[in-house]
Amino acid sequence: MNTATTQFKPFDGVRVLDMSQGLAGPYAAQMLLMMGATVVKVEPPQGDWGRVMGLARNGHSALSVIANWGKKGICVDARNEQGREVIKRLVGCSDLVMESFRPGVMEKLGLGYDVLKSLNPGIVLGSISGFGRSGPHALRAGSDSILQAATGMAAMNGTDEGAPRRVGMLAVDMITGLYAGYALSAAIHEQRASGVGRHLDLSLLGASMAFQAMPMVESFLQGGEKRKPVTVPSGNFDAADGQLSVVCLRNEMFHALAKALGHEEWATDPRFADNEARQRNVDTLHDLLAGIFPTQSREYWINRLNQAGVLCGPVNSYSSLREDAQVEALHLLADVDHPDFGAFPFPAFPGAQRAADELPPAPALGQHTVDALRGAGFAEAEIHNLLSSGACMQA
Repeated sequence: MNTATTQFKPFDGVRVLDMSQGLAGPYAAQMLLMMGATVVKVEPPQGDWGRVMGLARNGHSALSVIANWGKKGICVDARNEQGREVIKRLVGCSDLVMESFRPGVMEKLGLGYDVLKSLNPGIVLGSISGFGRSGPHALRAGSDSILQAATGMAAMNGTDEGAPRRVGMLAVDMITGLYAGYALSAAIHEQRASGVGRHLDLSLLGASMAFQAMPMVESFLQGGEKRKPVTVPSGNFDAADGQLSVVCLRNEMFHALAKALGHEEWATDPRFADNEARQRNVDTLHDLLAGIFPTQSREYWINRLNQAGVLCGPVNSYSSLREDAQVEALHLLADVDHPDFGAFPFPAFPGAQRAADELPPAPALGQHTVDALRGAGFAEAEIHNLLSSGACMQA
């Protein structure tokens, strides 16, 4: 990596106190870290609940590793007064605090925005909850699965028979983290320009709805009828040795597809005259394509259709994606090492020049407690007292 690319760290010097758990909040803080910020991850004695989600080993999970890579880990028990005083001291030397408790929890802990602002007038507080901080459902617990169901995402992604079906990843959590990271970046810009802080109220509900703006508006305009394909043909088709994805955005592209497949007559077939006609006859057209693609290899069709100007590409698994020549050329997967998971490929962060393989792995619970306390100005006697009392823990 050349020197010029390593200098793009717009949030260099920004100090983030990440009290959030799970994926959405930690990933938002991770966005800032990948752009140069220093992030101190604060966890309770029982740890971030994300540590036990999915594949887990020795207090780490795939979720917690991805969302906390490169952070400093500190363990503080905010249930007692000493622990809360530690957090207040840390707030005093931070630029931004991230939390994902239910509305009212920070206030009950004596760490609400008014308190944080009195300690640090320019502080930015980012709060992520399931349903926001006001309204009749504000105190309801929210999770990715619940919000996929509640916001219509599961219905939008339903089966051909109309049964709702959740997207097979934590899509709501991830997109909430991305929207939150964007909003926090704007707040940091404002803070740097004016010294003014603010409290950002972010929710899984709002982020999930914004993410679905196009299909949602389309549904409203169609009176709630089942979504039609946006463009036809569009889908995954079996070739002789694997699947490829094919999409035609315009009539010209469909005509090019027809010619490449040896069926130029399709261009003048009234059933396929334009996208609206092809939508009405989608099953017929897709059946025709399904009868042709198995006659050649996937690579043959991808090369032929790309030469013709038709959008297409392989249907990859994660394993085959890892071997994709374009992924390799752009260095989109970096091999990293973790003490409990060993070596594995880590996706590059878009737009950031900070690479995962240049950063330390996600921390163990309380791994950097003593170092973080020293950095915040705690004396050695204070640190010893905090560890002895159980207000803080060092791994």
